[in-house]
Amino acid sequence: MASTMIGGLEVTAYEGPPRGFDLLTAESADLQKFGFPPRQEDTELQARYERFLNRMKGKLHFVPATLRANSETFHGPRQRLASAGTETSTNWSGGVVAAPAGESFAWLLGYWVIPDIDAPTDNEWYYCASWIGIDGDGSGDVCQAGIGSQVYASGSTVTKYFYPWFEWYPEPEIQITNFPISPGDMIEVLLCAQPGAGATSATVYFTNITSGAHTTVTFAAPSGTVLAGNCAEWVVEAPTVGGQQSAIADFGEVFFSDCEAYPHSGAVVYGGTGDNINMVNAAGQVVVDGNLISPAVIQSLYAGPQP
Repeated sequence: MASTMIGGLEVTAYEGPPRGFDLLTAESADLQKFGFPPRQEDTELQARYERFLNRMKGKLHFVPATLRANSETFHGPRQRLASAGTETSTNWSGGVVAAPAGESFAWLLGYWVIPDIDAPTDNEWYYCASWIGIDGDGSGDVCQAGIGSQVYASGSTVTKYFYPWFEWYPEPEIQITNFPISPGDMIEVLLCAQPGAGATSATVYFTNITSGAHTTVTFAAPSGTVLAGNCAEWVVEAPTVGGQQSAIADFGEVFFSDCEAYPHSGAVVYGGTGDNINMVNAAGQVVVDGNLISPAVIQSLYAGPQP
């Protein structure tokens, strides 16, 4: 593994394990060395990880990440709007849950299918970012990772881009340029920022469940920033691009499943037990519904103009 500065963050990428490396029996130090989560004291979290490895046995293959800072795009804190009941925002939709009193979140998990996207109108770029994150709803930082997409239509010509990224706001996103993804792929993202509150580094584990591709990146917090750990979220976002709020693409719907957040100590907290967030436009109209389907499932449902 090697560390370098990418944009404003110190980032460590991993080479992956040697042939024949057994993820189920390896020591924690070797797991971390080769870009996999260490063994967990939390028996529920460790059991979940072992079930995942057994399901992916013979399919999982490591992709050493190549990275590029994208200084044009930011995934910032939730831009709050006054509302009664359901929370509203100009840039977020989905769900958010607060850490239990006296606790802070250190691990966060989510699965979802990468949505295909369309442009509601011609000759304008539209964006859609689906991600999981810690902080950002009541704090000025966000530690997050997910999938970015953008689309531009001009007549019968439609241009689309899809890519994984991570970010610790207020720094911009860093794209993983060589990790294979496509609309319709199921993605697992595991985000770890130990020990929770006060953490100054985080590790993101991306797995493409559909193809078996896996990669890991560790990144330091921006200078002067530490994790609050006060909340966890599963979000579809209209990011800030070129200094302005972007227009949200028509993405259909995203179901985040296994929405689990783990405090530094204590039991798992399910995202669907928190608050839902609707995204609204400048006129106050809902363009994305955030729905809590069950304790472990959160939906973001596009409700804006159709192409």
